[in-house]
Amino acid sequence: MDDDELVERLRSIASRVDPVPAWVESAARAAFTTRRLDEELAELVHDSWDSPQLVRSGGDDTHVLAFETDAVSVDVQAGAGGLRALVGGASGEVVVETPVGEVRVPIGEDGWVVVPELPHPTVRLRLVGDDGRAVLTPWFTA
Repeated sequence: MDDDELVERLRSIASRVDPVPAWVESAARAAFTTRRLDEELAELVHDSWDSPQLVRSGGDDTHVLAFETDAVSVDVQAGAGGLRALVGGASGEVVVETPVGEVRVPIGEDGWVVVPELPHPTVRLRLVGDDGRAVLTPWFTA
């Protein structure tokens, strides 16, 4: 038996004993799908999980992120209590996309978007402006 045959046999055994969950395959496909060409990709400018913790927190697992384009900013707080986002520079709706579905929420007059419960912790936000402009954030974990 050569190396290629051994690898194929091990792959076959692993797929029978411990198959990849469907949601993982779905998330992987979503990560590699081509975004719509008319959507502008928002840049991640802050991620609280990348910041060093100087003081031990009291168990608050809120993930704080900030995204922006030239015209739009999105400040996100996500965690066990759902997702809150403050949108600046846009009105319309936010589509919270997950590997298992999406939730559409209008942007309030004050710029806030609140989703009390997320269907999945892996999300990205698609802002669809009243003017037809669309902004898309990268995928992140709530």
